[in-house]
Amino acid sequence: MNQPPRSGRTRLALAGAALVPVLVGVAITTAAYTDRAVLTLGTGAAGSGLGNPARFDIAVRGSDSLLHDGASPQEAVALTLENGSKLSESSPVDFEVVLVNRAPGVSGDLILAVYDPDPVAADLFDALRFTVYLDGAPTPVLADATPAQVVEERLAFEGVAPGEERLVTVSVLIAEGSGLDVAGKSTQIGLLVDGQSR
Repeated sequence: MNQPPRSGRTRLALAGAALVPVLVGVAITTAAYTDRAVLTLGTGAAGSGLGNPARFDIAVRGSDSLLHDGASPQEAVALTLENGSKLSESSPVDFEVVLVNRAPGVSGDLILAVYDPDPVAADLFDALRFTVYLDGAPTPVLADATPAQVVEERLAFEGVAPGEERLVTVSVLIAEGSGLDVAGKSTQIGLLVDGQSR
């Protein structure tokens, strides 16, 4: 979404998503991430806001160490799970997403949230608990949070400069005491990244 120029710059909104298909009791091997951002605003002078060739373009670093974009979930970048293969109440499934602000470009802010990309009747997404670490910190910024709590927290990377990489690590458990309520259910885990250039 484009907004009116502010201080000679145009702000650009970005939305991206990471999808982790998971099945209770069934091994999983990949996660995925997708995003897309394009800024085309005419032919004004560089740096003027209108027609500025610098883009706020966030990409994900794939397991091949290359930067990738995905225009749709079907074109998402596959990521390798860092730890765990099955969701449970005691052993977490961990995945990482490395976000990169492509250079050359402009600085921007990124806000993280989780969501269920494929809600169905027999879905265990609301029974999941998330612990989120930013930039490899040993202490989580949020621990044992419901999906709604992660969204409400509005975890953010502010002022991500061109060429800068930011790491999101998500550890996922099934809520303690869920037991038979989640038996046989499945879900997908989405990590939504909303961004805006500065």
